[in-house]
Amino acid sequence: MKRDSKSSITPSQKQVDGSYIGKATTADRALPADKIDTSATRPTQRDRKTNPDDIELGCLNEVTLVSFSISGMTCTGCSKKGMAVLDKIPGVADGRINFIASTGEFKLDPQTNAVKVISQFERETGFKCCRIMRMFQTLDVIMSKSEANQFGNNLPSGIESIIRVGKNIHGVSFDPTVIGARSLLALVPSGTLAAPRNDSTLVSSKKRLVRMAWSTASAAAFTIPVVTLAWSHTSIPYVKRSVVSLVLATCVQAIAIPEFYVGATKSLIFSKVIEMDMLVVISVTAAYGYSVIAFALSRRGYVLVQEAFFETSTLLVTLVLLGRLISVLARLKAFAAVSTKSLQADVALLMDGCEETVEIDARLLEYGDTVIIPPHGKVVTDGEVISGAGAVDESMVTGESGPVQKKCGDTMIAGTMNGSSPLNVRLTRLPGQNSISDIAELVQNALATKPRVQDLADKIAGWFIPVVVGISCVVFAIWLGVGFKIRNQGAGGSIGVAITYGIAVLAISCPCALGLAVPMVLIIPGGVAAKSGIIIKNASATERAYRTTDVVFDKTGTLTTGVLELGLEEYYGAAIEPAKLKGVVLALVKNNRHPVSSAVAQALRNQQVTASLLEDVQSIPGAGLEAVWNGSSIRAGNPDWLAVQNRPEIRGVLDRGLTILGVTVNSELVAIYGLTSTLRPEAKATIQGLQRRRVLCHIVSGDTTKVVEDVARTLEISSNNVASRQNPSTKQAYVKRLIDQGRTVIFCGDGTNDAVAVAQAHVGIQIGSTSDITRATADVVLTGGLNGILSLLDISKQAYVRIGFDFVWSAIYNIFAILLAAGAFVKVSIPPAYAGLGEIVSVFPVILVAMSLMRIKQKSWISGP
Repeated sequence: MKRDSKSSITPSQKQVDGSYIGKATTADRALPADKIDTSATRPTQRDRKTNPDDIELGCLNEVTLVSFSISGMTCTGCSKKGMAVLDKIPGVADGRINFIASTGEFKLDPQTNAVKVISQFERETGFKCCRIMRMFQTLDVIMSKSEANQFGNNLPSGIESIIRVGKNIHGVSFDPTVIGARSLLALVPSGTLAAPRNDSTLVSSKKRLVRMAWSTASAAAFTIPVVTLAWSHTSIPYVKRSVVSLVLATCVQAIAIPEFYVGATKSLIFSKVIEMDMLVVISVTAAYGYSVIAFALSRRGYVLVQEAFFETSTLLVTLVLLGRLISVLARLKAFAAVSTKSLQADVALLMDGCEETVEIDARLLEYGDTVIIPPHGKVVTDGEVISGAGAVDESMVTGESGPVQKKCGDTMIAGTMNGSSPLNVRLTRLPGQNSISDIAELVQNALATKPRVQDLADKIAGWFIPVVVGISCVVFAIWLGVGFKIRNQGAGGSIGVAITYGIAVLAISCPCALGLAVPMVLIIPGGVAAKSGIIIKNASATERAYRTTDVVFDKTGTLTTGVLELGLEEYYGAAIEPAKLKGVVLALVKNNRHPVSSAVAQALRNQQVTASLLEDVQSIPGAGLEAVWNGSSIRAGNPDWLAVQNRPEIRGVLDRGLTILGVTVNSELVAIYGLTSTLRPEAKATIQGLQRRRVLCHIVSGDTTKVVEDVARTLEISSNNVASRQNPSTKQAYVKRLIDQGRTVIFCGDGTNDAVAVAQAHVGIQIGSTSDITRATADVVLTGGLNGILSLLDISKQAYVRIGFDFVWSAIYNIFAILLAAGAFVKVSIPPAYAGLGEIVSVFPVILVAMSLMRIKQKSWISGP
């Protein structure tokens, strides 16, 4: 079934949860930089208004965010090199490279071409890059080349571009608010939907893995005969053995050129950076070069103390490649294991106009579609229940262990599992633009942020290579002197011995363990936490959380459920009839998101009240709302702001422990609304868990003193750590006062009037739903419950214990390995040929330690105290 999606789209559907469709939350589509056909790309309607003469995508009169995947990075030194290249390209700003996710992004000046920037980046770094198109939805369609050309020459309205991505497979980018996926497919008479592409990061990583595997296998195939000829007792004449070894070693050198030489040379020339590859290049070149010279001299009849050792360069290359292959495989496994995009359903049950059900590919869904979520089926994308009721398991997204009851009007979250009752759901977001993609993008963005410990690791790694090169030169000079002065060897023998020790020092040293220590450890807890309803938006939160000494809570919507109930409703004075006053109050509070306003508005709507017309409505953070009605000043807010806190009516309501919303007309009290709140079921257990960790708990709230103190008493929080009648600025001051005392502070709120306090704290946490994730300014968003704070502390501690181990291991390994390779232990040393094992020996423990985080059961992170 196919139909035009335009008829099913209303203006309200074009903007979902404050994010316009087509924003950078669409599915990643990676395109080789040199295959982007800008001639078949149309500007959007917005672009035409901005620059009607511009027909090239990316050349707009505004800064454009360009994302791309990167293949070829082996450690954080590579990302540092990439940043150095990005920073010097004209027209590029705010460049960021995510080593673990193998992605990068930068802001592009309107006059700069993105394709040229990415091409220059590839040329100067030696990496392979693919542009990630995020602006629109993309549908992969199988069509012939002639059909694609005809389609591209006359792009219908709403279709932005068509690009070949494979044999007879073309990616069609389109605006889903203008044309739906099924309507698009109907425009291609013989077109069929291609198989879905994998995540671009995983695809590029797998390609890198395959290429590394081939390189390692080829190098091993050439190395084994060389090693066998060198170390075995064979009757084959030396001349034949040396010729065969030269040929095979040269083949291994050819493999090493694209793997090591190209990147190291470009890094030195373009970025002025000496990276890890340069150590390998120097070692391999010295060993291979000496062996070639020794081979030539021996063929001319010279007798050398140290003969050619081609097995050293070949085995060195092979072992380093093997180490990097293991590292790439570990990164791929880690990234795939924590990816949330696997939660996305592939098919959907679509209800057509005749109330019949058709199973379709989820990529063909359109705005306004109604789908059936069968019993025990996966929710295909975000939507709203329009019929049916039942329980839904949201644990895979929010971390909530119990099922959540759903009824008409409730929202459904993509990737969650339906219970035993079928539900009819109208889509509000498309696959690739839903909660799953929001979470996946935030996890990747968190990995791109650099905690301070990563800066420390980068600084150490930056000094590491020059220091090692210097040590190698010193070792070479010392052994050269030993050969001449102590052992009385000739020049050939002394140089041969000295160069082997120098090569061994270069080859065995490895800063990769240091470079991998932080990103490998952070990616796993960040991804697993996301599946538990803990969205870490800033990696610095993981770094700081384990040092927490104080947690400051907002009350309403944080310690309480945020769903208040109207328990008292009183009206005073005869100037305005209660029925008319209710309409005024509803008009004042109906669009405010604060829980108190929301509760009063809902209660008045339930009484079938009609909102009046007001003028100049304003929200005063931490105080209330004010407006003008028929020339009178209307205010609704807390009693202190209204200056009615001493009225007997107010005192009576306060004594009952109710939260108050007062209403005044021209400063005269005309109404009181008393609201009751309910503590979150996990609140007390969370507070107890924090106190057992010797973390001080505080409450700061804009509510009245008695209400706040009652909550504190119930939760067993000391009255010395409670502050009531607080506005946003005083909440910030409270947090700052703790920080000035040397405390490490977490502030946890619900996002209402908390922004400045969240920003002030070392770690800002917001309690919210999946729809709040992208809008939240906090470092961490909890979509499950307050016990996510305990989980965050545990995650942070587990991560940084492992990072500490990695730092210590890297230091111990390199000190011991360099001494061993340099011959400091005299009778015990390591031949240069085996020095390549250093890549494996140094990195493998780091990988194992990071992967051990996967064994920590998620239940232990979300079970509370």
